[in-house]
Amino acid sequence: MTSKPASVEPLSGGLNFKLSTMMFLQYAIWGAWLTILYPFLMGYRGMPLSDVGWIFAIGAVGAIVAPFLAGQIADRYFNTEKYLGISHILGAILIWQLASISTFWGFFWFSFAYSVIYSPTISLTNSLSFHHIPDRDRDFGRVRVWGTVGWIAAGIVMGHWLLASWTPNEKQPAPGITLEQIYNDTGTNQVAAAVAKNPKQLEGVLTVELVQKAKEKSVSSILEDAKKDVPQKTDTDENGAALMDDEGKEKKVIDYPAAKSAALTELDSNATALANAEMKTLAKDIQTGSQNKGRADAFRLSAILGLIMGIFCFTLPKTPPAKSEKGAAATKALKEVTRTPLISVFMRQTNEDPKLFKLEVRRNALLALFLLSVPISCIHQFYFVYASDFLTQFQAGAAGFVETVNSIFGVGGGGLMTIGQMCEIAVLAAMPFIVKRLSRKTLLATGIVAYGLRMFLFAYVNSFPEGLHLPIIIIGSAMHGFCFGCFIFIAYMVVDEETTDDIRASAQSLFNVVIIGVGIIVGSKISTGIGALALEDGVMNYPKLFSYPMWAAAVCLVLLLVFYPNGKPAMAEGVPELEDPDKPNES
Repeated sequence: MTSKPASVEPLSGGLNFKLSTMMFLQYAIWGAWLTILYPFLMGYRGMPLSDVGWIFAIGAVGAIVAPFLAGQIADRYFNTEKYLGISHILGAILIWQLASISTFWGFFWFSFAYSVIYSPTISLTNSLSFHHIPDRDRDFGRVRVWGTVGWIAAGIVMGHWLLASWTPNEKQPAPGITLEQIYNDTGTNQVAAAVAKNPKQLEGVLTVELVQKAKEKSVSSILEDAKKDVPQKTDTDENGAALMDDEGKEKKVIDYPAAKSAALTELDSNATALANAEMKTLAKDIQTGSQNKGRADAFRLSAILGLIMGIFCFTLPKTPPAKSEKGAAATKALKEVTRTPLISVFMRQTNEDPKLFKLEVRRNALLALFLLSVPISCIHQFYFVYASDFLTQFQAGAAGFVETVNSIFGVGGGGLMTIGQMCEIAVLAAMPFIVKRLSRKTLLATGIVAYGLRMFLFAYVNSFPEGLHLPIIIIGSAMHGFCFGCFIFIAYMVVDEETTDDIRASAQSLFNVVIIGVGIIVGSKISTGIGALALEDGVMNYPKLFSYPMWAAAVCLVLLLVFYPNGKPAMAEGVPELEDPDKPNES
């Protein structure tokens, strides 16, 4: 792709404002709810991980349908701006319902309908921008960056909304009811009284079971830190009969009285220290539960933004349908990806002496990239499924550095995740200078290393001193900028460089289907399947969970180093296209 001549007209202020606002709203709509989906469904709706995996997967179906839907309707029958307007208004109606739907099948089908409507709008906002900006190389970056700003803004707004409206006071969760009263309540009186006095935040959240679970988590943590076994007993039903797990074995649960006694021994019989530890966990669980409930407002925020976007789209520049035939180009793009084997070894005549041959190894950059993008997308999905819930636990409390971070990003994890998008802006801003100095292979490898490093920091953060926990996960969140900038962004550049002009757009659409369609569907099922393995007594074992994508990233790095070619892109300016090794030598 080459830039237009320097004499091309500048991007007008009015057009720049309209396109930038369009991008801001497009990604704010998405960023408002995506990062909170897992803790909302599992933490508040109580859905099992398998169901959550299906909902994440069905949301990616729209990315697969999008090229065909947008190609058949928007490109041929509707002005793009009208199609966008209608889609976003319909999408706003659908996503508003997700805040109140409590059943799996209801949420599943509404998510499917929404994904089919919303996903095509992502590529259409890009195509509308390309249609109107004078110079895509010069102008698109400054327009598209507002999409990232919109994502950041939505995440931080939701974080502050959760902090202000959905975070009960840790010492007095309800007016006149202290945490200590709830903790010491042997019946249900204080729990019921607290819910009655603060129904908005506590109804459906604070229960006797939650209080007991917090106590069990505390004593388990004390014993695990001391490298001691946690006493367990067989779980029974109301008749005293043993319950069985999925493998037909007796289901085991923590034996709290025995575990409490063992924990007291580790604390030198300091009952006050144990009570303080249990109350700290209880306060944290009450706040997290209330924030999970409040995450329903993310869908409402997304709906409001979608309605604004829908109306705004009718003010965008008129963009008539192109009515172009894309089927042949798409088929040709697929053939281009699989044109040669992943790796081939052959003998070639030397230019100096036709009688001499040399061994050559040729690698198919496109095929290697397409195949690697599926596992990379799976690793990426671990972050978007679990990060919000994972980060929330480090934002509990209101002292020192934690309080400062919460005052900037809010709570609930989503705001903190926007650090990744901020880093993404910085990395993309530096790309024009970096790509001239480093090979595509080096940059792709850097992105994969960032994926692995992020998972390493998340998996082993508790191995560091407690005062370093939040700084370490902030660094881990910032790795998103390198993951996106050095792998996904560079991957789109590679697709652009390794294909010819007549199939370039179709190749980009095909890659989009792989990385945000197929990859996310597979990644959603794998990440939630592994999450089920890492779930222990209803508590996620994050070191175990994040170690899987960490090692997967290491494997992907090795595969990249082995199968991705060195050197310049095949279609790079000034570099002739390599001959087909199977083609006869005509000299």
